Amino acid sequence: MEENDYILNILSGLGLAINEKNNIEIVINYPIFFNKKNMKYEISSDYKINIQPIGSFLSDFLNTDFDNYNDFLNLFNKYSLSLIKHTTFRKIFNCINYSETDFKNKMLNLLIKNKNNYLKLQNQTDMILDYCLLNPNAKAIKFKPIERLYVLRRISPNLILLHENRSTYYSINLFSSYPGKYEKEIYDFLSKRNNEVIDFDLILSNDISSILYKSICSILKQEVYLKKCKNCGNYFIATNKSYNYCDNIAPNQDKKTCRDIGRKNVFENNKNSDPIIASYYKLYNRKAMMKSRYSDIPKYVYDFDKFKRIGKKKLDRYKTKQITPEDFKRWIEKNS
Repeated sequence: MEENDYILNILSGLGLAINEKNNIEIVINYPIFFNKKNMKYEISSDYKINIQPIGSFLSDFLNTDFDNYNDFLNLFNKYSLSLIKHTTFRKIFNCINYSETDFKNKMLNLLIKNKNNYLKLQNQTDMILDYCLLNPNAKAIKFKPIERLYVLRRISPNLILLHENRSTYYSINLFSSYPGKYEKEIYDFLSKRNNEVIDFDLILSNDISSILYKSICSILKQEVYLKKCKNCGNYFIATNKSYNYCDNIAPNQDKKTCRDIGRKNVFENNKNSDPIIASYYKLYNRKAMMKSRYSDIPKYVYDFDKFKRIGKKKLDRYKTKQITPEDFKRWIEKNS
């Protein structure tokens, strides 16, 4: 396949670029998928471009268990050209399809060859994020996250991730996927729905450690809320600064997300830490049970519905200190 020169330049480096202006990452990749008809892994000959929030690669990389083949496979399928160079990719995958065994052998060889480096980068990134963002010490707490990074570079010469990284800056326009070579092909491409040309000022890192470093810098400079989920322990990009739980399915759960479980934990903690709120929910549950058990008796149905409607307002006013604890307690006792 022949590409435009600027695309070839990017693919010859890495498959991920950062656009800080719009807080996005541009991932360039050759899609890999398993064809169930011929039971083979197939690799597209045309590149694809995906756009995602800044920090997505960083959190995906940190959350990968490199002792787990499927974890590595998922990461590679999404970021192959960010993990190995374009020339290396084409050398290893010089055909468009592979049997399951051949493909797995190639992937295992890649994993074995790079695993120690990936683990070292994970460890160093964890340390940097812990110091600069997640758990700053007493001396660092009053400074901006990016300022903590500058200090850490000075005091930690052995953190290779902070010292051995290079990036190139591009101002280019990219087609959303490979548009073809000839004029008619390209215009036909643009005439189809969802195909477009996008203008970007890009930071293109020269190796995986540079991607991680530039991602860290971008997160610390921008208002990007990289968090560690308080339930599963994985990194995630929060859409709100107050969010502490991710939207992934929680460990040992079929449907509930970590955020679902987090809400329940917060609810239980709040309830248990305040005896007045605890007594409110105790009465709430008792009235709800009576309504459920005697749903054919209007008194119990009316009693619960009224308590629920008025109680919600009373609870909100109590939490926002619009009524005193004594007033809320008296209302609960009156309705017992």
